[in-house]
Amino acid sequence: MAEVLDTAIGRVYVELSAGGIRGIHIGARGPASEPRSPIAKDLRRYASGEPVDFRGYELDLSGCTEFERRVYGAARKIPAGQVRTYGEIARAIGQPGAARAVGNALGKNPVGIVIPCHRVVASDGIGGFTGGLEWKRKLLRLEGSLATAEASQEKR
Repeated sequence: MAEVLDTAIGRVYVELSAGGIRGIHIGARGPASEPRSPIAKDLRRYASGEPVDFRGYELDLSGCTEFERRVYGAARKIPAGQVRTYGEIARAIGQPGAARAVGNALGKNPVGIVIPCHRVVASDGIGGFTGGLEWKRKLLRLEGSLATAEASQEKR
């Protein structure tokens, strides 16, 4: 099942499979519908500024490598309103020299927002984002952590 939602921050595409959430992509195109699934309803609430805990949702990461799954698991533990660096995620998964690989894995994140890759920043700046840096800034601003992300880059 797939849904395209109009939210307060823009259009979001949601894809579900028998194994859980298979895809969430921001900046979606196509006709929007009213949210039907629980995740779609929660995404709309999240985009309106309501705190939503996405950690209870099952994810379908069947197309991901074991390394990517470990990165996504670590990213999922970052609380809203906080950020971590690529290097911190690499150390958290026991691979301290793999910051660039962490960034590559997050660039392939199939389930944006639920796996909050937007909360992972570079040690010397905001870092990249597959959906574009304006989207990353929107999500960090929504969670109240954009200033934290920008302040952390000024300290370096």
